[in-house]
Amino acid sequence: MKTILITGVSTGIGYDAFAKLYALGYHVIGTVRKREDAERLRSIFKENATILEFDVRDIDKCRIAIESVFPLLSEDGLTCLINNAGVAMPGPLQHLSEEDFENQLDVNVKSVRRITNLLLPYLGVDKRFQPGRMINISSVSGLFNAPFNGAYCISKHALESMTDIYRRELAMFGIKVVAIEPGPIKTAIWKKSLGSLDKYKDTEYGEILSAADKMIANAEKSALPVEDITTLIIKIIQSKDPATRYLVHSKKLMFKLLSQYLPDKLVDRLVAKTMASGDNYRPV
Repeated sequence: MKTILITGVSTGIGYDAFAKLYALGYHVIGTVRKREDAERLRSIFKENATILEFDVRDIDKCRIAIESVFPLLSEDGLTCLINNAGVAMPGPLQHLSEEDFENQLDVNVKSVRRITNLLLPYLGVDKRFQPGRMINISSVSGLFNAPFNGAYCISKHALESMTDIYRRELAMFGIKVVAIEPGPIKTAIWKKSLGSLDKYKDTEYGEILSAADKMIANAEKSALPVEDITTLIIKIIQSKDPATRYLVHSKKLMFKLLSQYLPDKLVDRLVAKTMASGDNYRPV
């Protein structure tokens, strides 16, 4: 049986991918941070599903949990690793706490490397196993730097770089490494984000951040269904030759123009105008 491991499956993209791949007959291993989420998922997915409970920031528990599935992987290896677990720590870089900044990088960047390196032998670095796939759930924030979302953007830019490096280092083993770069997706993250910038209301940025919840609500309106990402994940797993990265955005061409081709100073003016209107945190 082909086995897939997905990090961060309690909700959103991770949960939907877990459920759809489980239904397709894969043995799916999912990671969660909270015990109640682990118990809930174990009650839903019984045979051919494994739920690991650990915080990706905890190096020792992470290693012990991942090593616990090595016997399962020892016969046929790992078909695909999906690095999905992530958090967003919004706020002006000037006032973001050291703890929040470190957590942002630890979850979105450093833990990806830790988990990936533990599993690389089963993805095909050990040539006893057929080459597998690695999918990193990145973001358009890895391509475009939005104000007051700086720590998240920095972490996703780093993940984009890490994806390129792994892809080039692992090519000799036949392992395919792919980045998915979603724009706004309809998940619980939007409701969790409401009020997240209130603690900065008394700073120099308080006036512009007073519209933060409205910006979040407007971004959610243009969000794509989470099923779009799961469909793409399945395509990448089943494709003989997937692309290296997939941008998922309702205005893909406009976003590429904004993030890759327009002069920096023009984009700066567009960002300032958009922020001043209080409608969004980036022009597209």
